[in-house]
Amino acid sequence: MVKTIKKPKKKIDKELFDLLEIKIANAEYVFKKHARQRQIDRTINDLEVLDILDGKKKRNRHRNKQKDKFEEGREDWNYCIEGQNLDKKKIRIIISFEDNLIPIITVMWI
Repeated sequence: MVKTIKKPKKKIDKELFDLLEIKIANAEYVFKKHARQRQIDRTINDLEVLDILDGKKKRNRHRNKQKDKFEEGREDWNYCIEGQNLDKKKIRIIISFEDNLIPIITVMWI
């Protein structure tokens, strides 16, 4: 018997950002292999990514809902979070929620 996963409800901004802050504070995140490679390719470090996700000051964290998407068979939506590093370079981060962790799927300059 094939298990089908019902498409989950998309999180609203407050719910998403509150959950991100809790998960980051508790180190409940994992950088996927693809994200690690993109960090190397683009010289984006962990602290830059985590500071944006955590909503640190001067990181201008916001959500780009146009880039959110749902992939069939996944537990939750992929959410697009954007912000900037201390040099004001803009960064896009794609995350999701899976098995009580935040998989950080990819990172890129924008």
